[in-house]
Amino acid sequence: MTLSIPNYRILAKVGAGAGSVLYRVECMRTGAFYAIKHVKIRKPEDQGYLTQLKDEYNTGSALDHPVLRKVFELRYIRRRLRIHGALLFMEHINGVAFRSPDFSKPLPELLSLFARAAEGLYAMHKSGFVHADLKPNNMLLADDGEVKLIDFGQSCRMHTAKKRTQGTVDYMAPEQVACEVLDPQTDVFGLGATLHWMVTGKPIVTDMNKNVSIYAQGNLGKRVEQLHQPTMEGLAVCLIRLIQDACNHDPKKRPADMREMRERLLTTRAILLSRDGKKASPRTA
Repeated sequence: MTLSIPNYRILAKVGAGAGSVLYRVECMRTGAFYAIKHVKIRKPEDQGYLTQLKDEYNTGSALDHPVLRKVFELRYIRRRLRIHGALLFMEHINGVAFRSPDFSKPLPELLSLFARAAEGLYAMHKSGFVHADLKPNNMLLADDGEVKLIDFGQSCRMHTAKKRTQGTVDYMAPEQVACEVLDPQTDVFGLGATLHWMVTGKPIVTDMNKNVSIYAQGNLGKRVEQLHQPTMEGLAVCLIRLIQDACNHDPKKRPADMREMRERLLTTRAILLSRDGKKASPRTA
């Protein structure tokens, strides 16, 4: 069945995830554009997708910061008194994901963008929520230059211990894997792991991906000792230390919160700019 929303014109399908499809739509009354996430309920196990959409609405609608995608309304699709699906109305963002091949920024500018993301995450934490699914696909650079953090489907209240492991394998903090309490340090790990991928093109070792199967697609033909070779060779020491601290197995040894993470990012940027400036300066007698 084709999706039809009264008073809205569907312009394009822009993405799909587990149990959901994302559309770009236009309100015919106001001319405003929105992103709508559509979840269908076909069988009992699809209720989990609806629960996740509710969680995304409850989190997103409680947040108000330019870096955090705005969430406006959750609308249920009912037929004969039964819920057959739901629509989540969100801010439409013109931009590119950090994971996209079209995304490319010099390292100092990348660190500034991550510092801006840390500002949004600090506001999210102050509102009582943890993102819990930071990764390059969930960070966008909007056409106006603003960083946007999206997808609050795995987000939860601060100090929540989930009943099952949720997140993305290459970016999950150890406490997520162990279903322990989540707090700002959980997102510090996620942001650090995302930065690692952005500067190396490879995931950092996490509790979920460290036991690599030699039979996994992409590992065929590789020696076992090759699968976890160091990935930060050649990076500046200040950047390596930042990533290592953010991704420390012990949450207490990570930056305390996103304010500290932001300061570390900006300090690292300043050191790199100073170093590069000295390299570019001509010698004086």
